[in-house]
Amino acid sequence: MKRVISCIIAILAIFTAVAQSSTPTIIGKDIIAWGYTDRLMIGVCNIEADYDVLDTALVAIDYRVSYRNSHDSHLDVRYRLLCGKQTSLFYSVAQQNENMARYKNNWSDEELDEFYAAGVPTIVIPTEVYSTAEEVRARHNIPFADDIMYEYREPITHIEWQLTNQTREIYGYLCSSAEAMFGGRMWRVWFAPEIPISSGPWLLGGLPGMILSAEDSDGDFRFEMEGISQKNEEIRLYDWITKQITKKQWLKFEKNAHLNPYSQFSKGGQVRFYNSSDMRELKSEWHIAYYPLLK
Repeated sequence: MKRVISCIIAILAIFTAVAQSSTPTIIGKDIIAWGYTDRLMIGVCNIEADYDVLDTALVAIDYRVSYRNSHDSHLDVRYRLLCGKQTSLFYSVAQQNENMARYKNNWSDEELDEFYAAGVPTIVIPTEVYSTAEEVRARHNIPFADDIMYEYREPITHIEWQLTNQTREIYGYLCSSAEAMFGGRMWRVWFAPEIPISSGPWLLGGLPGMILSAEDSDGDFRFEMEGISQKNEEIRLYDWITKQITKKQWLKFEKNAHLNPYSQFSKGGQVRFYNSSDMRELKSEWHIAYYPLLK
């Protein structure tokens, strides 16, 4: 049976948990939400935008990211880390696929399999994180943002890691363990001294080797390496329409998007949301389980 990818434009926000193969129905300014409304799907930027090449990757690491979306369940999504001499980029493969889906037709079966395997974008993990020795640029796609990327910048934070004497093998690399409190969470990571790059997923780094696995003590988030490659891949900074905000402003938006999605996105009642299972309109009592990456 032929599978169809819905091209989701940036002015639409669809709240979902599972059933990615279903297609939402849009009637005027009403939006029919999925039957499970505990998950926020984010907007789509214009993949045809111009870009600057910031660096060339020396190594690329693929991660499977598991994040909590309810008390007893997690969702998985893929991210990729590109590490150059001066700049690294940690980005959502699922978001990149959503961008491509807006323009691409005639997908092969292999491309469709990869599209669905990447998962669905999440709002609590940045769409893109650019890191240098001095600065981090965290970028988020936002529902109803009309192709606007929200971005905040901050200086690199030095993480006070405590090394342990434990070791573990990941993908053939002998890894050592370290622990630290960062972003309001206690993290335990496994890093590979054999890969002498002081980097890792998201904002985790600063160890004498690449971080291949990381998990917080609450079990809400887990980053696990799926593969590694060495090729000259460009690290691109796309010229999205960008709104500069502070991290504090972003965290306030993120929280309200989950706890009060109706007030955040209804545009004063101009846009209405429904539960597709029973056509019940979702009002101010509607909320989405919130497990922030940064507390």
